[in-house]
Amino acid sequence: MKGKLKLLFVSLVTALALAVAGCANSKNSGASGYGDSFTNPGDYLGGGGTGETANAVETTAEESAVTEAANVDLETLSGDTSTSGAADAEAAAEGPLVISEEGDYVLSGDYPNGVQITVAKKGSVHLYLNGANISCSDGKALYSDNKLNECVITLVEGTTNVISNAGDDVNAVHIKGNLSINGKGKLVVKSESKSAIKASAALQIVDAEIEVSAVNHGLTALYVVAKDCKITVRSAGKDGIQAETEATEFTLDDGFVSLVNVDYTSATDGDGIQADTFVYVNGGTYNITATGKFVSYSEKSTYELEDDDYRWQKSGSTYKKMASDEVRSPSGYYALAQGCKGIKAGEIEYTDDDGNEVTVTDGDYYILIENGTFTINSTDDAIHANSGNVTINGGTFTIATSDDGISSDYLTKINGGDITITTSYEGIEGGYVEINGGNINLYATDDGINAASDYASVTEHIIITGGYIVVIADGDGIDSNGNIQIEGGIVVVHGPTSGDNAALDADKGVLVNGGYFFATGSLGMVETPSTNSKQYVVSVATSSAVAANTTVSLKDSSGEELMSVTTKKQCQSIIISCPEMEKGSTYTVYGGTSQIGSFTVSGIISTVGSTNSGMPGGMGGPGMGGNNFGPGGRR
Repeated sequence: MKGKLKLLFVSLVTALALAVAGCANSKNSGASGYGDSFTNPGDYLGGGGTGETANAVETTAEESAVTEAANVDLETLSGDTSTSGAADAEAAAEGPLVISEEGDYVLSGDYPNGVQITVAKKGSVHLYLNGANISCSDGKALYSDNKLNECVITLVEGTTNVISNAGDDVNAVHIKGNLSINGKGKLVVKSESKSAIKASAALQIVDAEIEVSAVNHGLTALYVVAKDCKITVRSAGKDGIQAETEATEFTLDDGFVSLVNVDYTSATDGDGIQADTFVYVNGGTYNITATGKFVSYSEKSTYELEDDDYRWQKSGSTYKKMASDEVRSPSGYYALAQGCKGIKAGEIEYTDDDGNEVTVTDGDYYILIENGTFTINSTDDAIHANSGNVTINGGTFTIATSDDGISSDYLTKINGGDITITTSYEGIEGGYVEINGGNINLYATDDGINAASDYASVTEHIIITGGYIVVIADGDGIDSNGNIQIEGGIVVVHGPTSGDNAALDADKGVLVNGGYFFATGSLGMVETPSTNSKQYVVSVATSSAVAANTTVSLKDSSGEELMSVTTKKQCQSIIISCPEMEKGSTYTVYGGTSQIGSFTVSGIISTVGSTNSGMPGGMGGPGMGGNNFGPGGRR
């Protein structure tokens, strides 16, 4: 008996509690009803087949370089917590406590006028905070003025330490050299003026618990490295963690954020995590809320916005992103006042000697996620690389966004992980999209998986070699400005009900060479896979709509069920492909207990039924050879 795959897409019973629900103005509520809950695709497996495709995914040289740069050695810092030999530092009667000599100092009690470090060039200071309360009502609370100096802050175990400030455009903690924070204590930093913690060079954090709130950034530095610690950004008017390089060209030396086994929580008006060059994450828990402010067209010049930014349609108190070709006039739409992505990397911006604003876009900007647990609720994209790539090798993701779920300007690559996108504009997007593994469930108000680029050097493609992928999309299910290639895995698409979109849409055709594939949609823009495909495909057109929640099954001539999927929407187009189909064999497609139609495989593409206009089903494009695919047939 042949192996069989049973994909029982019954009602989506594993309801997510939607811890991420309710971004500003209830924008992410999944109003269409498809994004509320999902079932793990692995639960659909039954019978003799697994549908898994084992893939040895090679690490690129660029990814290796990012990994090497990200893994800064913090072992010495982790062990440097003893107060032995440190001197007590008493508050000054007037003005700040001034530390002018290198050495180790213990700070306890109140320092109401702040602490200033003035050690000589290349000097180092080690501060042990032992229940310290450092404040300044009109200026910086803790600061140093030399970029070549080193400052280490150790939080004594069992203590809570507070640093706070107010004033005119100054940071609460501002170390112009390198700043390292360690220890088993807690540090609370509040800035009512600017950023909570700023290091003009490196910011390194190990073991400590840090809680900040700020008018601007929570933590900002030339680069930020954190390991085995807890960071909470209670509120920030800009980014939660920001790494901003001063370089005028792209390198991996700075401008990056590296987080290893970090417990990170943030609520920001800007990005949750933002880096100029790359973001590296390996392990930990990340709860990120990034809430955007919408502004009208009359405020365009105030926020330095472009006409293309105005793509958000307001309805009551909610905002919905519109496709660019649906925007009739920007004056009737809204824009985000600033970026508010969950995790963002890419593009170095600086002012040159002549005062010109310059953006460096030529570089291997990266977001590389090895593992971790992520809950991201963002108005803007949840995970996005400007002029660069996103690679996800593992982790658990629960994403709700009003914009794109996971996107990049170049390559978006998913090798593993459990990814649930409960609502999005586009679910997974990139110039190139490559999925080699993982469990992926997503709902999109526009395209589910999309390959598109504004760069002339990019020839778009979507390649799927493995994984369990469930797409529910109101626009195109899987859409590529180049080609679509399905080599393995399990791919299920609940596509559009409107005639101007399709379950599959590829300018250069669709190849199905392996795996299990099932897609439903309307009849208006049906695209069938190319006859160049290596695996047999049946394209079904029904004269009347198949109702939502109907179990569609494919059976062989003996009545053996090869696949079954319960539709999430009504449909008239059904496309099925599985490895068990053989040339010369006869199969039947059922909707519930009713027979939709039978067919005998005589070629790569078989058809059942016809459109309402009586035109025959598309048979796929001509063979083109190589990587040039003939366009799929249109019905």
